[in-house]
Amino acid sequence: MSFDECREKMRMWKVLLAILGGFVVVMVGAGVFLMAGQSSIKSLQIRAVDFTRLRDGTYTGQFKGGRWSNTVRVTVSSGKVTDIDVLKEVRIPKTEVTEQVVRKIIETQSLDVDTVSGATINTKAYLKAVENALTAAEQ
Repeated sequence: MSFDECREKMRMWKVLLAILGGFVVVMVGAGVFLMAGQSSIKSLQIRAVDFTRLRDGTYTGQFKGGRWSNTVRVTVSSGKVTDIDVLKEVRIPKTEVTEQVVRKIIETQSLDVDTVSGATINTKAYLKAVENALTAAEQ
């Protein structure tokens, strides 16, 4: 193998290593972004709201927690939560989870609902936004 051929192979290896290094950096960055704040949201406490003491009206609440930030509009009619509209989804939404959480809150008239299996953080983020909305509705 000539000196020029050897140098060309070395250059090729350097390019491949640079590409691989860039890929690793992107993957680590994506992992950090996707996981940032996860443990604090998982341990987030949802305050018990007395649904029997809610004033009628429409209330907006939001939760700010990185990619789990969201905004909801809660409608209270005749002293009951009758509708919850998601105005801003979490960054990577799971529509079926959101629908299930909203349905459970309305059915039970409580924020004391089980988190959706495999989606604890998304569930807690939405519960916290609803809690924040209902804080303004409490008498």
